[in-house]
Amino acid sequence: MSTEASEMVTVPRAEWDSLQAEVRRLRREAGDRVALERMQADPGPGRGDRARTFTRSQLAEAWGITE
Repeated sequence: MSTEASEMVTVPRAEWDSLQAEVRRLRREAGDRVALERMQADPGPGRGDRARTFTRSQLAEAWGITE
């Protein structure tokens, strides 16, 4: 791909790095939102209307590990 010099711009490195970091943050945020929407849309087997919440000790006991 060739571009003419009149179409090119110079961006300071710090600003470029900042823009890249912002794009990564926005992509991660969008991915998190999509994942949450998918989890809420598909409650999975046996969950019905409410998800069961477990304490740390209940999970440790169910998995056979000690805290």
